[in-house]
Amino acid sequence: MIRKDNLGSMIQAIGYIRSEKANVYEKKYAQYDCVIKVDFNGSGSIIYPEEKGMSITRKTTCNFSEPENFVVLECITRLLDKGYRPEHIELEKEWPLGHERKSGFADILVKDEDGKTLFIVECKTIGNEYKKEYNNTLNYGGQLFSYWRQDGNCKWLSLYASDFDGTKVYYTTETIDCSDDVNILVSAKKDSTIQLYKNAHTAEELYSAWDETYDKRFCGDIIFREDSQAYQIGVKPLRKADLKDFGENDKIVNKFEEILRHNNVSDKENAFNRLIALFICKLVDEIQKGEHDIVDFQYKIGSDTYETLQDRLQRLHKEGMEKFMREKIFYVADDYA
Repeated sequence: MIRKDNLGSMIQAIGYIRSEKANVYEKKYAQYDCVIKVDFNGSGSIIYPEEKGMSITRKTTCNFSEPENFVVLECITRLLDKGYRPEHIELEKEWPLGHERKSGFADILVKDEDGKTLFIVECKTIGNEYKKEYNNTLNYGGQLFSYWRQDGNCKWLSLYASDFDGTKVYYTTETIDCSDDVNILVSAKKDSTIQLYKNAHTAEELYSAWDETYDKRFCGDIIFREDSQAYQIGVKPLRKADLKDFGENDKIVNKFEEILRHNNVSDKENAFNRLIALFICKLVDEIQKGEHDIVDFQYKIGSDTYETLQDRLQRLHKEGMEKFMREKIFYVADDYA
């Protein structure tokens, strides 16, 4: 965890240097003609560039009172390093959330170049606090969905935590896409029971759409990763290096069962055959790909249709059956003419 006793080492690791004033560190951004200062004198303070347009609703994150404030500092630094301008960043944005929520202040809000909300970041300390809010998001939407309800322009929600090991800063994050998938919008025209974000009027309805329609889909690290560009956020296709092993809490068997039920696959033999076919597709795809190659066994948000995904899966199944089973499968490419 980033604490007051290792804060000096942490900020130096991310580019802060000692200023002429005693016990003060600063990081200058020449392209914005601004500076962030961390003052260790007295009880400690963090000075953000408000004179350059960075908006701060209240100063609760501008001191050393909570370790979470150091996560906010590290995140703001990362955003400026990435290329986000100070006048597009707002700290502690306030919204009225009703009597049941304790806090109506979003840690970080970033606007696009037109002044509309691009994404909202909720910062937590690494470990238990991050895991708690992650589970809150899964269970009922947490703080992020309450903020989203208040700002319909928001394009992305992000949960963020960072840590310092004495030498290097590490971070973990998850992101939620606030836009309806174009293929689901098409399907919803034929099926009025499909829940859409655009039709939601409360945080509960937004969460219900995320749960029922989008299967609580997270998009991973699409804001802060090295190859992302400021203001140009999008869900990038997964590379083989992005794949992660299943954990004990992923409940993958339950998810498979739910998918099968949703698609009316009740016959056990039929279900088994379909799962084996999918396993073959995934296995042959990963065997044939290098670490930085984009995998074909995925739904590519923003570019795929259900037909293009099905075509790739059929091709992978053909290749897998020939490779593993020595069995020829007839396949005609979707673009065959």
